[in-house]
Amino acid sequence: MDNTQVVDEFLDNIRYLKVVHHVPGRIRVKASLAGIMKFAGVDQHAMKEVIARIPGIRDYRLNKKALSVVIEYDTEKLAFELWEKIGRLSENPQNREEVKNELLDILSD
Repeated sequence: MDNTQVVDEFLDNIRYLKVVHHVPGRIRVKASLAGIMKFAGVDQHAMKEVIARIPGIRDYRLNKKALSVVIEYDTEKLAFELWEKIGRLSENPQNREEVKNELLDILSD
C-alpha cells in the first residue's frame, strides 16, 4: 500500500468517527451508527497496518463496548490543529484534499 492509499484509507474510515474528547497528544473518537455498520466488516489486520503507517501515532486502544477509540499521538509530528481538521471533515468534506496533502507531507518526511 503506497502513502496515498494509506491516507485515503485513513480518511475514508475516520469520517465515521466523531471526536468526543481531545487534548494535545490524546484524542478519543466514537463510532457513529453508520460507523458501527462500516467497521463490522473491516479487516482488523488491514486497519492496524494503516494506523501503523501514520507517523506520530504512538498507540491506540479500541473499546468495543463503548464503541470508541483512544489514539495517543506525538504532537511534534501530528499537530493538534490537524486532528481538529480531521475531526471536522464530516461537516467540511471540502477540506479533505487539504488534510490529505498535510498527511502526505508528514508521510514523506
